[in-house]
Amino acid sequence: MRGAPGEARLLASGALLQQAAQASGLLVLLVIVTVLARRLSVSALGAYGLVASLAGYLLVFRNSLASSTVRALAAAPDAGERGLMFTTAAALYLGVGAATGVLIAAAGCAIAATILSGDLATQATVGALLLGLTSAVGLSATMFLDALRAERRLVLGASIEIAGVLIHLAVMLALILGGAGLGVVIGLSGSIPLWSGALAALAVHRTLPWARPWRGAYSRVRAAQIVPTAGRLLAVELSNLVMYGLDRVILGAFGAPRTVGLYEGPVRAHNLLYALGGALSVPTVPTASRYLAGDERRRLRELALRGSRYTLALFVPLCVTLMALSKPLLEAWLGERYGAGATALTILVSYWLLYGALLVTPGFLVGSGRTRGLARVLVGVAAANLALSLALTPALGLEGPALGTAIPFALAYPLLLRMALSVSGATVGELARRAWLPAYSLGALLAGGLLLLRTSVGLDSPAAVAAAGAGGVLAYWAAFYLLWLAPDERALVRGLVSRRS
Repeated sequence: MRGAPGEARLLASGALLQQAAQASGLLVLLVIVTVLARRLSVSALGAYGLVASLAGYLLVFRNSLASSTVRALAAAPDAGERGLMFTTAAALYLGVGAATGVLIAAAGCAIAATILSGDLATQATVGALLLGLTSAVGLSATMFLDALRAERRLVLGASIEIAGVLIHLAVMLALILGGAGLGVVIGLSGSIPLWSGALAALAVHRTLPWARPWRGAYSRVRAAQIVPTAGRLLAVELSNLVMYGLDRVILGAFGAPRTVGLYEGPVRAHNLLYALGGALSVPTVPTASRYLAGDERRRLRELALRGSRYTLALFVPLCVTLMALSKPLLEAWLGERYGAGATALTILVSYWLLYGALLVTPGFLVGSGRTRGLARVLVGVAAANLALSLALTPALGLEGPALGTAIPFALAYPLLLRMALSVSGATVGELARRAWLPAYSLGALLAGGLLLLRTSVGLDSPAAVAAAGAGGVLAYWAAFYLLWLAPDERALVRGLVSRRS
C-alpha cells in the first residue's frame, strides 16, 4: 500500500465507512434494547433476546455465501463474466434466504415451546413466524449489496447500509412507542437486511449494468466456483452460531428468562466489537483476493501489517473502556438492576484485545484463500466453547458462557496468527513493532487512567460515565495520532477527514 495513495485511500475510506455502518447498526440495536429494557420486565426482555437474536445468529448460510460470492465476483476477469456469475449467485441467494427464514421460524417456535410459557410463549411464537418471513425476503435482497462490494463500491454500499439502519430505527421506535405487541416487535427486529437490500437493488440498477439476475441462466460450473468455498465458510459460520448464538439458550436452559435478560447488556456490548470485526471483512475479502490473483505479495504483506496497526488502534481503546467501566456502563445504560452482568461483560470482550488485529480476521484469511485452515480452527473453538459453557454455566451463571467464549478464542489465537503470517509474508517482529507496541502501550495507560478515575471519582451519574468513556477513547486516538503515526499516515487521516467533512 506504500506508493499507492489512491489504493490506500480507497481501502481506508471503505473500511472506515463500513465500520461506521456496522457501528450505526449496533448503536441502533442498543437504542432499541435500551428503550425495551425500560418498558418491559426483565423476563420479557429475555424472551425478546432469545427469539430476536435468531435473525442475527442464523445468518450462517447467507454470510458464508456472501463472502464466497464477493470473492468469486472480484476475481472475475471482466464485467460479462461477472454478470454470469451474479446470475448463478442470485439463485443461491434465493435458496439460502428461504432456508434461513424457515430455520428462524422453527427455532423461534421451539424456544417458545420449551423455554418460555404463558403469554410470553404466545408472543414469541408470533414473532418467530413473522421474523422468519422478514428474514427470508431481506436476506435474498442482500445479493445486490454484495454486488456493490465485489465491485469495491465500498462507500456507496456502506452509505446504503446506514440508510437501511436509520429506516429500521424509525420503524422499530414507532412500533415500540406506539404500543405494538411484543410479537410484532420481535417479527420486525431483523428487518435491516430488508431495507438495505431494497435500497441496494435500486443503486445496482443505476450503477452496475452487469448485475441483472434475470440476464442468464444458472450454471453449475460457476456455482462450483462459489459453493466449495461457501461450504468451508459455512463451517466457520456454524461455529460462530455455536459460539455466539447458544449462550442465551444455555442460560435459559439452566436458569430463567430473567437470567437471559441480565445477559443482554454484556452480549449487546460485545456484539459492537463483533460487528466492527465483521465490517473489516467487507473491504478485505475482495482486496486480498485481488492481490493474490495479481501476485501482488508486497501489497498483501502491507495490508496485513498496516491494517493490523490501524484496526488494533480502533479495538483496543473500546475493549479497555468496556472492561474498566463495565459496571457503571451497564447501570448507566440499562439501569441499576443490570449491573450484575459487569463481570460477564469484562470477560466476554477481553479476547478482542487480540482479535482486533486485521490479519487474524476471517476477512483477511478468506480473501487470502485460507478458508480450509480457518474452518478447522473455528470448528475446534466452537466445540470447546460449547463444552465449557455447558460445564461452567450451572455453577457460575452469567460468567459461564462468557468464559466459554473467551478461553477457546485465546487458545486458538496463536494458530490463526501463524496461518496469517505465513500467507502474508509478515513476521512476528514486524507485527510487534508496527502494531502491538503502539496499541497495547497506550491501552495500558488508558486502563490505568480509567480505573483511577472510577475509584477516585465514583462515576455515579450517566453523564459522568459517558464523559469518562468517550473521553478516554478520544484521548487514546489523539495520542496514537500524535505519537505513533508517520507523516504519510497523518496525511492520509487528514485527507479522509477532509473528504468526510
